Amino acid sequence: MAESPYVPVGRVVKTHGLSGEVSVAAAPGLSLSSLLGVEIWIVPPPSSARCGRIESVRPGPKGPLVKLSGFDDLDASRAIAGCELLARVSDLPSGWEEPVGDDDLVGRTVCDQDRGALGTIVEVILTGANDVWVVQGPFGEILIPVIDDVVLGVEPGTDTITVCLLDGLMPGEGEFE
Repeated sequence: MAESPYVPVGRVVKTHGLSGEVSVAAAPGLSLSSLLGVEIWIVPPPSSARCGRIESVRPGPKGPLVKLSGFDDLDASRAIAGCELLARVSDLPSGWEEPVGDDDLVGRTVCDQDRGALGTIVEVILTGANDVWVVQGPFGEILIPVIDDVVLGVEPGTDTITVCLLDGLMPGEGEFE
């Protein structure tokens, strides 16, 4: 099967203000400001428009705030809340790689750089700020936030993901005795 010419670059979390801005959870490793002027496709498409160009990106309280052409008021931006934003691969900045999909993560092994094997990912929880992996293993259930400070990378040639857990993420850590 041929690779798609489009990749997800973010998900519209909610509207912001009255001028059509939306709060967007960007794809890992991608700065939305690097996509200024790029045509973005909205999936599923609302009845009004199927695409728009990124007109502006600015920091918001819980992630980037994006203004798309054609979405100039609150009603228009409400129509795309919860939608995925796609861009052509050819429009992405050089060096950007498509993130691993949620379905590809379930069943992968997670190892902490200090503690060793933590278990396997059994679920991916999507939140507004960052995703959370639910890992089941010898330490029980561990909730791992998918943030740069925790996820170090995927071991080449394997399905093993290396993490550096923050204090208090292991079951029993930080609890009163």
